[in-house]
Amino acid sequence: MNQILLNVLAAVTTCIILPLISFLGIKLSQWLSTKIKDEKAQALFTKAIGIVTNAVQVTFQTYVESLKNSGSFGKEEQAIAFDKAKAIISSELTEELKVFITQNYGDLQKWITNQVEATIYKLKN
Repeated sequence: MNQILLNVLAAVTTCIILPLISFLGIKLSQWLSTKIKDEKAQALFTKAIGIVTNAVQVTFQTYVESLKNSGSFGKEEQAIAFDKAKAIISSELTEELKVFITQNYGDLQKWITNQVEATIYKLKN
């Protein structure tokens, strides 16, 4: 009787439990891989947005504010300020960030332009 019970337990372990453990191991590995990719993407996005925000703030502080105080901040100066912010961003983005933005959002310059405009709007309001 004991031998039969041991044979049944061995068969159950071999046919059900071991494949189940392997399957759960694969699923855990996939979940961890996705989690790591998401966290890395979030970190890259946060870093890129930080660069944009800092560039807009620096441009405002060093260029826009003095022109506004003197009353000479017109359309031409707005375009210059916009270009200055974009130049700062382009110089500070690492290759890894540029690749990330291009792969996830498309055209890098268009993304920069959109983010500068969004950041200016946020800072104004």
